Amino acid sequence: MRVGFSEEEYLRVRGWLVSAIEVNPDKITESQLLDKLRSGDWHLITIENAACVLQCCICEGEKIANILLVGGEKNQSLRSIMKAHSVLCDHLRKMDFAKLVGQPRKEFHAYLKRNGFAEAQNQDFEKELF
Repeated sequence: MRVGFSEEEYLRVRGWLVSAIEVNPDKITESQLLDKLRSGDWHLITIENAACVLQCCICEGEKIANILLVGGEKNQSLRSIMKAHSVLCDHLRKMDFAKLVGQPRKEFHAYLKRNGFAEAQNQDFEKELF
């Protein structure tokens, strides 16, 4: 798992992230994504066959990681994301994050529920990390 933005790594995973943006084009553009990644407001997390973008914030005194985008190599990404999920959660725990949240596509709902996520308000799913 690689954490952090670089132009080279972004170019490697760009197609996957652009495909994820195209699923929900009203939420973000690639230009906005690049601006936020380059400024450090958002964080790029990558593995061999998948990538995700996190927004980290503090809400009611708790550190929360919000999953903004997830994308990956066709026919490989979900399997890869499943393997990387526990590594990402361990990494966030070490950094004292309390929750991982996001608004997943429907095809991810069953997997997330099996792996400790619960449906919350506003179509959010959340996972307590402690």
